[in-house]
Amino acid sequence: MRIAAVQFYINHIKKQDNWDRVEYYMSEAAKSQADLIVFPEYFIGGPGRSSVVDDAIERLGALAVQYEMDLVPGTIIERDPKDSQLYNCCYYIDKSGRVLMEYRKVHLWHPERSYLSNSQKGFNTIRNRFGIVVGLCICWDIAFPEVFRHMALENHAQLVIAPAYWTLDDGGDVGMKYDPQGEAKLLNAICFTRAFENEICVVFCNAAAHGELELEQPYGDLAGRTQITVPFKGPVAHCDHQKEEMIMAEVDIKQLTKDAESVYQIRKDWKDGYIFGGAREEEVETIIP
Repeated sequence: MRIAAVQFYINHIKKQDNWDRVEYYMSEAAKSQADLIVFPEYFIGGPGRSSVVDDAIERLGALAVQYEMDLVPGTIIERDPKDSQLYNCCYYIDKSGRVLMEYRKVHLWHPERSYLSNSQKGFNTIRNRFGIVVGLCICWDIAFPEVFRHMALENHAQLVIAPAYWTLDDGGDVGMKYDPQGEAKLLNAICFTRAFENEICVVFCNAAAHGELELEQPYGDLAGRTQITVPFKGPVAHCDHQKEEMIMAEVDIKQLTKDAESVYQIRKDWKDGYIFGGAREEEVETIIP
């Protein structure tokens, strides 16, 4: 698969500007024959109740059809018509415009809990048109290895996509005192580790702090570090900075995950009970229902 990920500079005031630039990047990715494009969390206008969107899925599905590529459009804040609660939602849309999977964020970052509800549905996977098993998670979800073990070892994920809105300020004054770049180091380390320890390809797509226009960033200094990371190699495409940029990589996900399993045999050992938490006959506490 040829995968594109956009470290997108979000306009928090003029939401239409974000839609226009999403289409620009999709047109650019189409010129390079991308099969899949990924955008960051809250790509329409940043976090907050003012970013609730009603008609986004129809609009995004039409873009997937127009540019003939699969699309993970970051996340959208939506109100559930059944319980009237707001959720942070991520979708995998294929090039026909069909939604293959919806994921609602489970692990809300602390400020999100004041207006969003967390999902109780866990972490599922789907098989895309390339026959690759895909899982979705969002931002703070990546901090928990149980999430990836559930997707990879229980639900057979080969590719996990994680849109994010992660800032250098997330460590607070305490973290910044130790190292102002601590969150950037954390992101690079987590992506590298999750790819290796689960034998998967990880696409982490964060928002940018700097773009062509220097606009107000009301929720902190966005950390960037968007990357496509795989076993054996680590990052095969990487924004090791905070600027807006689209990266792209051709990744043979099936072969890489197969080769990783032939060496490390993590999936087999999980199934056979050699890894803590993998033995069916044992009672093991887990955050996953």
